Amino acid sequence: MAARKSTSRRRAWRAPERLPRQARLISGESTGSFLGRLAQLNHMPLDDLMGLVGEGGKAMQPRYTEVYLNPGALERLAALAARGPEVLQRALPSLAPHRLLEPGPGPVWRWPQWEAKDVFLVRACDLCAAARRHPSDVYLVSVTRWSVCARHHRWLDNLREDGTTWLPLQNVPEVARAHRERMGMERGLGAGGRALFADALHLTAFWWNIPSLSPPVWEARGQLLGEEIGGDLRTAPLVSYPETVQLAWMLAARERRRMRGSWGVEDDRAWLDAVGEMLEEWQMPAALALVPMGIWMQHHSRPTHRQNTGRPAQGRWRRLPAPLPHEDVPCGMHLERLTCLPWQFGDEPLEADDTMAWSVAGRA
Repeated sequence: MAARKSTSRRRAWRAPERLPRQARLISGESTGSFLGRLAQLNHMPLDDLMGLVGEGGKAMQPRYTEVYLNPGALERLAALAARGPEVLQRALPSLAPHRLLEPGPGPVWRWPQWEAKDVFLVRACDLCAAARRHPSDVYLVSVTRWSVCARHHRWLDNLREDGTTWLPLQNVPEVARAHRERMGMERGLGAGGRALFADALHLTAFWWNIPSLSPPVWEARGQLLGEEIGGDLRTAPLVSYPETVQLAWMLAARERRRMRGSWGVEDDRAWLDAVGEMLEEWQMPAALALVPMGIWMQHHSRPTHRQNTGRPAQGRWRRLPAPLPHEDVPCGMHLERLTCLPWQFGDEPLEADDTMAWSVAGRA
């Protein structure tokens, strides 16, 4: 009896035939978004398509959360999509080997009810999608809650309420330029570049959370967007983006030499003075604004493990390994988990006395 049951199960999971209509791959798309497009093209309910992929719970809306597959389900999706598994893995980040579910006796998928903890889903630019003959309702995997379409000057995020759409950047072209610079830095420096941008982003979050520390240009950009800078978390990373990228380069300048072993106490003093001059140029109160910088330096003062990197980083574009304390964090993790700093945009604003308390804690 048991043998007959096992044979029936094997027949149930025989290799599926390719679907009649195929969805073009979009680099960086979420697996759920791709499956949704594939089901739509073939006029199938999404639940029916997921039944062909493997066993799981109920299919969720692709715009809210991501679906994860085990190797068996990946093989079946590859057959349905008429592509090799490795081709799907290159295009869809959530199918990367380290994100697959544990192998099992059969194909399995899991579609959590809540958004994945490791990544965010951001709506793709509809103009880019239309140019490639894709539907506008495409969601990309992102390490931030937002993204930038530098080609069409749009700020894209993961808000999904009715009527919520992209924000135009035509009046703030420096934001699109900053995004290109950030992409160049991360391509050139690799894991180290991503970690340092994460830290820079959360250093600017500290300043944004304390209005008296925020540079005037942030409020000016908010007004150009037609948004009030006061409490709008949606625009916070947008208005601070150019300064965040400039700060990330400053952090990288220190880390490249520190990880080469050619950095000392006097260098730190000179570097901190240079950061203070930059903050004064931004019309910020440098004495207080430097407090989180000191805390960051405490985290980035431990010896580096050069034996794990082969040879130390050299030159502006030599790839920089993730420095301590970022080494044990996967590079695909979203930036709120990648950073070594404990605050983020929207944390309770601090008063001046609280800021000084942070300074004491950082030196302790």
